[in-house]
Amino acid sequence: MRKKRINCISLDGELLTDQNAILQAFTSYFKDLLGKRRNVHPYSLHTMYGQRPLLFSLDAPFTAMEIKHAVTSLSSNKASGPDGIPNEFAKLKWDLLHHDILAIFKDLYNGTLDLKDLNLAHITLLPKNDLAATLTEFRPISIINFIPKLISKVLASRLSAHLHSLVSPSQLGFVKGRLIQESFLSAREVVSHLSKCKQPAVMLKLDFFKAFDTVNWCFLLNVLKTFGIPPKFISWIELLLSTSKSAVIVNNQVGNFFNHFQGLRQGDPLSPFMFILVADVLSKMCQTMGTSLAHSISTRLLSPFLVLQYADDTLIFATTKGKSVQTLKLLLNLFSLVSGLNLNLAKSSFIPFNLSQQQTDQVRRILQCENLTLPLPYLGLPLTVNRPTKDSYVQLIEKLEHKLAGWKNKLLSRAGRLTLVSSVLSAIPIYFMSVFRLPEWVVKAVDRLRRNFLWGKACGSSKGIPLIAWDRVCLPKSMGGFGIPNLKLLNTALLLKWLWRLTAQPNSQWSVIANLLISNKHRLSPLSWVSNGSFFWRDLLHLRHLFAISTDITLTNGKSTLFWYGNWGIGHLHFFNHLTKPLKPFITVHKCVSDPWSTFPAPFTRQLTSALQFLQRFPLHCNSPDQVLWKWDTSGIFSVKSAYQMLVSAGKTTFPCPSIWKIQLPPSIQVFALLLFHNRLLTQEALQKRQMVFVQGCVLCVNTLLETADHLFCQCSFALDIWGKVQAFFPSLSLFGFTEVRSLLAHSLNISSSGRRSLLAIVTVTTLWAIWLERNNRIFRGEFRSVDSILHWVVSQQTLFSKYC
Repeated sequence: MRKKRINCISLDGELLTDQNAILQAFTSYFKDLLGKRRNVHPYSLHTMYGQRPLLFSLDAPFTAMEIKHAVTSLSSNKASGPDGIPNEFAKLKWDLLHHDILAIFKDLYNGTLDLKDLNLAHITLLPKNDLAATLTEFRPISIINFIPKLISKVLASRLSAHLHSLVSPSQLGFVKGRLIQESFLSAREVVSHLSKCKQPAVMLKLDFFKAFDTVNWCFLLNVLKTFGIPPKFISWIELLLSTSKSAVIVNNQVGNFFNHFQGLRQGDPLSPFMFILVADVLSKMCQTMGTSLAHSISTRLLSPFLVLQYADDTLIFATTKGKSVQTLKLLLNLFSLVSGLNLNLAKSSFIPFNLSQQQTDQVRRILQCENLTLPLPYLGLPLTVNRPTKDSYVQLIEKLEHKLAGWKNKLLSRAGRLTLVSSVLSAIPIYFMSVFRLPEWVVKAVDRLRRNFLWGKACGSSKGIPLIAWDRVCLPKSMGGFGIPNLKLLNTALLLKWLWRLTAQPNSQWSVIANLLISNKHRLSPLSWVSNGSFFWRDLLHLRHLFAISTDITLTNGKSTLFWYGNWGIGHLHFFNHLTKPLKPFITVHKCVSDPWSTFPAPFTRQLTSALQFLQRFPLHCNSPDQVLWKWDTSGIFSVKSAYQMLVSAGKTTFPCPSIWKIQLPPSIQVFALLLFHNRLLTQEALQKRQMVFVQGCVLCVNTLLETADHLFCQCSFALDIWGKVQAFFPSLSLFGFTEVRSLLAHSLNISSSGRRSLLAIVTVTTLWAIWLERNNRIFRGEFRSVDSILHWVVSQQTLFSKYC
């Protein structure tokens, strides 16, 4: 658990415990870091980027719709800045505030807005680790006043639309359509390739000291100008930078405000975009100025892919031939001098490939950082040539156990535990599963943790009875399950995403690198791919047939679709090649249509002739590329959700379960209704099957018959009295005549959601819940209520649920 208070801090070997002294120490530290103007060397960027056209859409007049969209997109549950105005207030009172807010943006556009007294922020400190004890071990997060934050949000929304064309493909951070996993996968493919070839090379992992806090403003503005940002837009950013003031908060004490003269405030919506534009300069330097680096590491990996970035997490791959390493060191020093970003050599490292010990020592002397070995943590994942070790998976399991340690399952309802399992425990492994195929033992270990917590079984305890089989629990709610993800199927759906990006998004960084590592002639169809990549690539190959039958191809020019392997209209023809000798297996549809008779030797088979005749009737448009369509989504675009739904519904039985999860009821009662529908409540009948019952008989009607669900809810005389009272209060509803509780539930729930049927569902389930509560109160608490008292409770709860649920 992160510390909420800073009780002591170490400063120059002295331990500070006085709260005022701690606050003063942090204030002085950040004032020195952010409040001093540091000069950098002037540097012309036009030689690298050339003359770029101005992006005139960035300085267009602000519109009310644009500003309102920015307001609604602000998170509601964020802390307010020094002005005390929360985002939620602006959303709720937009009609009251919008005239004043529009006037502020009008002044901003006209250049008359003064933000000196508005652009304030509180710096809250987040420890980087549980043992943080020095000033440098805390991350400053700025909580900014509403108006400057809103201005930043509007400007960030405008700029984000252009980042994809402005920033190099090697930068994966904060650019829409690019994924953090792509940077990791690209690095892993390069590492795998370097470990197999004989090319001497190094991988340098960079760490910048206080990266966001040390960006030089002059350099930033120069970068913006070079990228074609209009002068008016730059002036708005300069206004936000030059008027920024902050005060540090330590244990609810606020220090003195100080002016900023460098750095980007973490917590400002614009800061991530500003930083990746600055970081892009390093990537461009390595591509254009590093002549020795511009040589390919191998014949397949060219210089554009030497630099892999996710925000400030940077990997650089370089050959060691000639003076490549010296050139790289000079480029890094040059970047530090012109940008203000300083390398943290103590945390930077490199990994040698195919180097002798003498060569490794020489590289270490040049780069002045330590050399490590794989596996290496990168973006929170183990970067390695081989599959992750058992320790890597154990760390994932321990992360779930650490989360569970802070929860008290005895204090949570079953519905509360279900929410935590679905939204937290099931979400933690997703990042890992996006790039690794989990072994069976890991899936079982994670499922054991999720299952035990759901059913209230503490570690090492025999208490907590699983009421429903785990496979059924992991079914979607629409199929009668609890909606907890099936990890194995979710893992497959997440991995299918990379096959989609490779075929439908060939210009993404992962796709480009993967296509460089496999033969170009194989890349047009998943069915023709070969196993010459990393272990991850081999894992993807196991899914290629599933992917192939899940996609269709819309032919336009036919140049990117293979005749034999593409699913372009009459199905895959590759089986024909398997029965005879290969007939130009990698020929495209376009080539077949252009000149079919010289493409294939005679004699033609009937099937081949039919295929060619079909193609000749098919209109091809030379200027439009072929399109890959995902079958399991009406949009034709892949999504992990649609892939998971396809996998989970394949061969699965849909239990005849009513729409329990759609009723206007609290989650606890919904879970109860689902358990009741599946006859999984712990009645005396269920306890007897588990050899746990000590007494027999219904406690409601004082009957010696075995208590079953049907008797308790539909046949018991006390329950029938309750149903009679409820029926009399709601005469329009049909509640009588059922001897089986499942039939009663199906009648009230599995029908249309009209107003009358919705009322029937709420009343029915609420009454069943009331009977169950009365039964438990009599057994465990010795408390008895009358039928009229229960009726009054049902009516009051029905009114409450209909209004608020």
